[in-house]
Amino acid sequence: MDNAGWAFLRSAAEFGGLTTIVGSGILSDRLGARRMSALALSCAAMAMAGLAAQIATLWLMMILGAFTSTVYVSFNTLAQSVSSQRQSLANAIYRAAGAFATVLAPVIATQAGRATGDYASVLWAGSLVLAISAGLILCYPEQVRPVPSRSLKQLLGAYGRGFTMRPLLAFIVLTRGFGAALAAVSAFAALRFTRELSLSEPDFGALRSSVAVASLLAVLGSGWIVDRLRPSRTLAIAWFGCGLASLVMGLSDSLRVTVIAYAIYAPLLTTCSVPLSLWASHIAERDGAEGPGQTAVFTVAKVFQSGITMLSMALLGVLEPLLGMTTLMWCGGLLALPFALGIMRLGVAQKI
Repeated sequence: MDNAGWAFLRSAAEFGGLTTIVGSGILSDRLGARRMSALALSCAAMAMAGLAAQIATLWLMMILGAFTSTVYVSFNTLAQSVSSQRQSLANAIYRAAGAFATVLAPVIATQAGRATGDYASVLWAGSLVLAISAGLILCYPEQVRPVPSRSLKQLLGAYGRGFTMRPLLAFIVLTRGFGAALAAVSAFAALRFTRELSLSEPDFGALRSSVAVASLLAVLGSGWIVDRLRPSRTLAIAWFGCGLASLVMGLSDSLRVTVIAYAIYAPLLTTCSVPLSLWASHIAERDGAEGPGQTAVFTVAKVFQSGITMLSMALLGVLEPLLGMTTLMWCGGLLALPFALGIMRLGVAQKI
């Protein structure tokens, strides 16, 4: 598969999330985030097993994208309900668990792929892990109980209000604009290292794991940082650093310099997850009991994330053969810098 084809496949996964995320959010309100997580993980496990068997790859990528988006919303809802007093710490621990997984996963996946000669066995193993996770999440002590007393009409109305909340929409415009600007790094980093800078796949897996260690440490400290700098300042600093790193990754043909830039970029981007979740949660809380609620706010944010990422990946698939991935990286880095200033100004306006 060429570089553009991979971008289009990523776009298909985001399309799957876009088309199902609102329905899954409403279902999560009815079933509870814990049971919805278990259901989504089970379905994602079956989709990954289908990918391992090379059955209808494009369709299964859309299905996998749909259920991973559902897991994103449900897990975020569970994390916000852990402790209102120590919400930053709860988010940091939750994100650190994911960062820890990224320490091991790249090395294990690339080494397993190299040993077996293909990645089908890796996908089969991933499917098994997802299935086991579905069973384990059912043991999670969910704090917020599902509220089936709300009618479907009331739920739809709550989600509709989520799409008209000005503070949330302003937040989404900036976060999705920043994400679109740096989409080239997300799409092409692995291809840049392995195809253009001649780094072997196992070595890239080792690089990813090494960078993930730094990301894990950054996430563990992010709760403390956010409590002192506020979410908006934390995001502004991290976004500015990510933009500069993307700029360097696009302009430099040195493997060493590109590795250093990537080692800065990835931890900073991972750190953003904690202040982003807290910001969305604060918006939901300020709207009061009659507002759309946590699940609806995260669902609305995920709708825009999936939609804009889908369009960004499709656009990258068109532009990459014309401009090359390095041009897309350094241009994206430049475009990301104004968003760092914008998120700081929005934080002042929303007092976050």
